[in-house]
Amino acid sequence: MDRPPKVCIVTPVYNGAAYIAETVESVLAQDYESLEYIVVDDGSSDHTLKQLAPYQRRLRLIRQANLGEAAAVNAGVAESDAEFIGIVNADDPLLPGLVRAAVERLRTNPRLQGVYPDWLKIDAQGLVMEAVKARDYDYEVLLAQHFCMIGPGCLFRRSGLAGAPPRDPRFRFTGDFHQWLHMGLIGPFARIPETLATWRYHEGGASQASRNREMAENKIQAVQEILERSVLPEQVAHRSGEALSTAYYEAALLGLQDPQVPARSYMIESFRHAWRWPRDRIPERQRSWRLVLFALGLPLTRPLAALYRLTYPKRFRPPSGSIHYRDWQAGREAIGAAW
Repeated sequence: MDRPPKVCIVTPVYNGAAYIAETVESVLAQDYESLEYIVVDDGSSDHTLKQLAPYQRRLRLIRQANLGEAAAVNAGVAESDAEFIGIVNADDPLLPGLVRAAVERLRTNPRLQGVYPDWLKIDAQGLVMEAVKARDYDYEVLLAQHFCMIGPGCLFRRSGLAGAPPRDPRFRFTGDFHQWLHMGLIGPFARIPETLATWRYHEGGASQASRNREMAENKIQAVQEILERSVLPEQVAHRSGEALSTAYYEAALLGLQDPQVPARSYMIESFRHAWRWPRDRIPERQRSWRLVLFALGLPLTRPLAALYRLTYPKRFRPPSGSIHYRDWQAGREAIGAAW
């Protein structure tokens, strides 16, 4: 019988003592024999290493100075020759059966660059807050609507990286989104219609997702970097204006909270790249004209924008499976505290 393809799970961790043991246990419990597990400690100053000590014979631990998540991910992936790779956050335990289900899908369809499951949103204690059904993969939606349907539990092919490291350090807040945009030009991803991963919402995670100017710039630059490539598929090239328009719009929304983000100029750029968006967009990915007016009227409208977010939380809430959901949660809490 053929030996199953090697899978490597990489977990970057920085001061993750509270949750790292639970995540390690969930990875080591996967029912897949050819599994390599690499944990990269990014200069933790808490008790992370103490929590990892009981598992050191069952995983590979890499220690480095604090260089950031992208550097930690890249270091872990570079140490493995596995065909399939997964990046699992230190506070997001896997559910049983993920690796086996992902490998089966990837082996069945060699065109797939990666697969991702449905997942559970859990709280700091691990209690389920929401069951999230991920959206089926569509590269045009990913790029043009800035909607990242690929969430926790994704496994991808090493070959889809085309020799590059998975995370570009330039995109500190959108590294995973940029990776999926990059790999999606090579081939499609696919959703596994099973709940096999988790994403933990807690205060530490929310603070890491703070809204600021660098995050806004990352949203724009990640899309620009993809569109500036010399050869783009026709279906991608013809939506480039919409993609840039959406990126500027999303960046502008961050400025409704953070005065360091040039929301007004970003919103003007959004309209310059695409005055109208197609009607076939996901409903929650259409422009909110109230928020457009708030952005264009800054700084005078900043109190109104904050009040709008608190009064109509569901209207502005991004879908739970999107890349913006964590940011939205953190933003609401910050505004609530300020008011």
